[in-house]
Amino acid sequence: MRLSRLLLLLLLPACAHYSTSAGIAGGVRSIAIPVAQNNTPEAGIAEALTEKLSRAFTADGRLQVVDEVSADASLRLRLTAVEDRPFTYTAAEETQQYRFKLNLDAKLLKNPDGSPVLEAKGLTGWGTYDAGLSDAEGREEAVGAALDMVVVELVDRATSGW
Repeated sequence: MRLSRLLLLLLLPACAHYSTSAGIAGGVRSIAIPVAQNNTPEAGIAEALTEKLSRAFTADGRLQVVDEVSADASLRLRLTAVEDRPFTYTAAEETQQYRFKLNLDAKLLKNPDGSPVLEAKGLTGWGTYDAGLSDAEGREEAVGAALDMVVVELVDRATSGW
């Protein structure tokens, strides 16, 4: 009886430490998200993407969002293209809806050596809006939907190795 208690006491400390925050590949537990590089004529979109992404990672909770000096890795984003194109037409061949589309490349680089942890090229997000609406009513919502689409994809890819 004494021996079994002794073994139990010896085994308990081995099980005592358990963490659900194992990080992603390479032991990444914290991430910096500098403002995206914008290679498009769309003003303000890089800042909007960066803000939405920071909020999404914070809400997800698996990676802590910190400054670049403190981070295990940095997420580098580059917006490569945006476009508005007719999407649906009326019977009279008039544009009924437009589709706003954006493309971006992303790299998650480990600090301080810059070795790649994750790379995603050509990510696409899109949203549609009615041709008859003003930009504030329609297009801005479509831009937001496109950003939300790529944000979900980036968070999923960055945390999928768990």
